[in-house]
Amino acid sequence: MPPSSKHGSPILYKAGQPITALRNFKLGEPGRDDGHREEFLQRLVHERPDVIPMEEIEPAFRPLISVCTELVTQAGSIDNVWVTPHGGLILGECKLIRNPQSRREVVAQVLDYARAVKGWHFEDLEAAVRNARKEPSFSLWALVKDQTDLDEELFVDAVTRRLRSGRFMLLVISDGIHEGVEALAGYLQLHAGVHAGLALLDLSLWEGIDGGILVVPRIPLRTVLIERGIVVTDGTGTRIDPPSTAGNAGFDSPRRVTASEPEFYAQLDQHQPGQAEGLRAFLTSLKPLGIEPEFARSLSLRWQSGKGATLSAGTIEPTGSIWLLKAVTDARLAGNEPAAQKYLAAVARLAGGSVKRYDTGSVDARGADGRSLRISALTEHAAEWRDAIADFVKDIA
Repeated sequence: MPPSSKHGSPILYKAGQPITALRNFKLGEPGRDDGHREEFLQRLVHERPDVIPMEEIEPAFRPLISVCTELVTQAGSIDNVWVTPHGGLILGECKLIRNPQSRREVVAQVLDYARAVKGWHFEDLEAAVRNARKEPSFSLWALVKDQTDLDEELFVDAVTRRLRSGRFMLLVISDGIHEGVEALAGYLQLHAGVHAGLALLDLSLWEGIDGGILVVPRIPLRTVLIERGIVVTDGTGTRIDPPSTAGNAGFDSPRRVTASEPEFYAQLDQHQPGQAEGLRAFLTSLKPLGIEPEFARSLSLRWQSGKGATLSAGTIEPTGSIWLLKAVTDARLAGNEPAAQKYLAAVARLAGGSVKRYDTGSVDARGADGRSLRISALTEHAAEWRDAIADFVKDIA
C-alpha cells in the first residue's frame, strides 16, 4: 500500500524553456463542459489498456487485450472487459467515486457483475461481446490468436474454466478515490466466495501540456484472496470465514494469496495437466525451509539468508518450464557461487539431465533432452528436490 495517496503537482521541464506546473482536474467538475466523465475513463482504458499498471496490480493478468465496453449481463452492463492471451478475464467498472458510500456501492456492483457472468459458457460470452461490439461475425479467438501460444481449443477451454469457476480480476477505476479505502477490506471478505481478485485504481489527471492530459495511475487498494472459505450462517447473517489452521501443515496462519496465484495454476493446468496439485504439495513442504512462493507472471522460490539477502531457488513458468539461472546469480552476489553449482548439479541429476554453461557465463540445469527442465521431471522426485533446496539454503546461510 502506498504510504500516501496525496499527489504533488507534476512539473514539466524542458531545457531552455520555462517550467510548467500541471493542474490536477476532476472529471465532471464545475465549469468543465467537455463531456469528460465516466465515459472518458471507459474509453481511455479500452483504447489504451496499457495505462492500467497490471504489473503492479496482478502480474499474471497481463498483457490486457481490450474486448469490449458495455457488456450486457443480468446484473447490468459491465463498463470494460479485457482478456489475456492465456484466457484470463478482467472486468472493469469506471466511476467517479466521491465518498465512502459510493465506494461500497461500486464494489458491490462489480461483484454482482462477477456473479452474473460466472457459469456462462464460452458461446454465451462471445455472443454478448458480439452484441456489445455490434459485430455479428466477431471472434474472441481472432482477437488474441496473434498474441497467445495456445491453440484455439486450449484458449476456449481456458476461458470456459474461468467462467465456470468465477476466477476473474475485477477493477474499479476512478479519477479520485478518496482516503479510507482500507475500510473496504472487511466488507470484501463477505464476498470471498466470488473467487475474484479486486483492485481499486485511481487515474489522476493533469492538464497543461499542449492540450494533452497526463495520466498518473495509483493503486489505493489491492485485495488478497482467502484460499479457502467457510460459509457461516448465524444470528447476525451469513459470512465467509478463513479456515482453521488445524491440519494446515507448515502454515501458522490462514494462507492468503493474491489473484495471480490461482491464475498461475490455471495456466499451468492448461500446459501441464495434473501438475498443479503436486506443485502445491511441494510448496507446502518448502515452508519449514523459509521458502516463500512469490506468484507473479511466474512463480519464484525465494527466501532470505541469515544476512538478510533475498535469494532464489528457481523460477517456475506457467508453461511448466523451470529455470535455475537466478539461483546462481543470487548466490554469486552472496559470495557463495559453489553452493549454487552444487544445487544445480543435484537438480540436474534428478531430471536425468546436466548442467550447461552458456557463452555469456550464466549457468543453468537442463533436462535429459537438453532443453529447459520440466516440472513433471522434478515433481516425480519432490522429496529429493526439497532435500537439494534444503542443502542449498544451509550451504549459503
